[in-house]
Amino acid sequence: MGLDITAISEIEPIEIPEGIELWSDEYYDWEEEQNFPGSVWNLYQSPNFPEQGEGLPDGSVVSKGEEFGHRAGSYSGYNEWRRLLARVALGMSDEEVWNKIDSGVSYSEVPFGELINFSDADGVIGPIASQKLYNDFVKYEEPIMKKLDRFYLKFEDYEIDGETYDWFKFKYKDWKEAFRVASNNGAVIFH
Repeated sequence: MGLDITAISEIEPIEIPEGIELWSDEYYDWEEEQNFPGSVWNLYQSPNFPEQGEGLPDGSVVSKGEEFGHRAGSYSGYNEWRRLLARVALGMSDEEVWNKIDSGVSYSEVPFGELINFSDADGVIGPIASQKLYNDFVKYEEPIMKKLDRFYLKFEDYEIDGETYDWFKFKYKDWKEAFRVASNNGAVIFH
């Protein structure tokens, strides 16, 4: 088990007929008959993270644009990556980021905050937070990679090995691409 990520764009809400239960045989038959122009997704917005869901319609959507998927890793592996992101991007632990946001600091003031302070298992990040996160990934990439180099070369108190170094950079590119796709009226789906 682990965390998979799918980014979708150009989403439009769809209406499921009354009486059809999601994920039933009847639902799948209905979906197939509709011949939608893209993939159908049933979005779950976490009530614990309402800011991340801004701009999303409720319920089912069809994605008419790009789709991009990647494996974030095992749950523990993803959490390790997220902790390293907090360290290289903000010089903080992930818990310090959570506490900062819980104390009332706006996500707009915390680069990568919408990702660091989000579920590690399921949920959806909508187009508004995706645009902000994509901008963060682009804007902070160079200083983050320089800091990562310093960790790898052991110029800092926080040190990483070569495998972690390569893995972080690879996942950074995946996340940046996911948020680029979703920033076009889309969503990043954690599943």
